[in-house]
Amino acid sequence: MFSRHTITDKVAFALVAFFLGELGDGLNIFQGIYLVALGWNEGSVGIALSMMGFTALLTQTIAGDIIDKTTFDRRKFLALAALMTAFSASAILFVHEGNVDHALMYVTKIIEGVSSSFIGPCVAALTLASFGPDEFDEVMASNILWGHVGSIVSAVLAGLTAWITYPNIRYCFLVIGFSALLAVVGVKLLPEGDVLMGRGLKSSSDKVAVHSGEDGNDYTNMEVEGATSWSSTQGNVALPTSKANTNNSVAEEESAISSYGEIFSDRKTLVLCATGFFFHFANANVLLVLGELMGGDDEDGN
Repeated sequence: MFSRHTITDKVAFALVAFFLGELGDGLNIFQGIYLVALGWNEGSVGIALSMMGFTALLTQTIAGDIIDKTTFDRRKFLALAALMTAFSASAILFVHEGNVDHALMYVTKIIEGVSSSFIGPCVAALTLASFGPDEFDEVMASNILWGHVGSIVSAVLAGLTAWITYPNIRYCFLVIGFSALLAVVGVKLLPEGDVLMGRGLKSSSDKVAVHSGEDGNDYTNMEVEGATSWSSTQGNVALPTSKANTNNSVAEEESAISSYGEIFSDRKTLVLCATGFFFHFANANVLLVLGELMGGDDEDGN
């Protein structure tokens, strides 16, 4: 069995990224096919599956801000977000045959959009907190790679499950719940890292060594007045002997954080936002439309 002492932090992040990738977008293409097969019309399917993306678009910035400022363990935030995403995506199992249960799908898709918005910021913050800015790009690239691999595996497993259990193809959505459970188990392998560095308030040169104690807690090696001491980091920022000094340091760092006005008045930020906006238009998910057509009774998908 894997534990914090048997695998490296990079492998732990790769495993979690893989399982989170299996959550994917809730296997939306399979959901579209299934809903059409139940008797939903294409318009209702389109609204239901768009709810998640539209909600995520509106809440992503807020989610990132919450994760940045929270004092709550981001690993627990990540586990909760994964479970909420899986449970809401699995609500399709309770949709009855016919063009019914629209409210159930609409509401759960909104919940799925909100909860999934926290996954990316949590992973990014934990990665930065654990590896610092110097290694951040490398580890995040690995996370994204394994996330895509997880998405492919999830689609294959869902298709295989649907083929084996046909005509009860709804059981393919159990892949989502199983992936969420594995992701939660994997989150336990992740280090909390340096909370301030996870907010970008410390550089790699300020990074301190992390020691896993026999009690399962993380301890940070800190130099205090020339002497080395181990201070527990469980649940919060690692504190030296003088808590007041650290709090003052945190306050000074936070006072230097740019405001939203400063961020959005920066030309480079606006160009980046505009580029991402139009990229997603060009990268529209036509697979959802294909899924609806595949679920039709006639050759034209009607």
